[in-house]
Amino acid sequence: MKLQCYSSIVVLLLLHALAASSAATDFDFFYHVQQWPGSFCDSKKGCCFPANVKPAADFGIHGLWPNYAACRPVTADADAPEIRISKTKKECWPESCNATDAFSLLQVRDLLGDMDRNWGTLSCKSNDSTPFWSHEWEKHGTCSNMDQHVYFAAALQYKARFNLTRILFDVGITPSDEKTYFLSSIRDAITEATGSKPSIGCNKGVAGEMQLFEVYLCVDRTGTRPVDCPGPVQGRKCSDKVQFPAF
Repeated sequence: MKLQCYSSIVVLLLLHALAASSAATDFDFFYHVQQWPGSFCDSKKGCCFPANVKPAADFGIHGLWPNYAACRPVTADADAPEIRISKTKKECWPESCNATDAFSLLQVRDLLGDMDRNWGTLSCKSNDSTPFWSHEWEKHGTCSNMDQHVYFAAALQYKARFNLTRILFDVGITPSDEKTYFLSSIRDAITEATGSKPSIGCNKGVAGEMQLFEVYLCVDRTGTRPVDCPGPVQGRKCSDKVQFPAF
């Protein structure tokens, strides 16, 4: 009798754990984040190339990040996933929602060519993009309500749909180490092409100049429909005019 009771408890615990791990994550939209390699490399940290091969002069994917439309007060929920907490003690996005769902190259093997071309690491920590993809999946992808293949495919498809390099080129905004561009012109060009307002992130070059670094396109929870971004991105302030450095 005790054995049967113990077995029943074990089954219930396993079912509860399974239900918790498969529960849908609550969020409002995705940030589809792309970064300009020229700005990444023209920084104090510098850059390194995947497999020591310089990538094309094109925006590359940083990630597809579930996000809240507004930061929320922190709740004391022991079962909640790890959350990103701002200095004001609020949660601004979910992260690391399933510690048991590790990244697997086998699950995205048919996407690897596209991932190498469009989602490669520029960090000098490793010239292999696998740790980068693993980090993006385990921190952000596990909160996306998608499986690994759907998650990476959605990010790649959205980049292909809205080619930021081409969008800017078509309005005369081209990489240059001499020119500067109004931030409003960059934002307006992307808004016109995508039908939604982006957020822009900047960094400082080695000489201290303000540079276009990242473009945040906002996407609905399905990862397919453009939506307006709610406002500026924390920690990525830009000046009115920025450089778009050559790469």
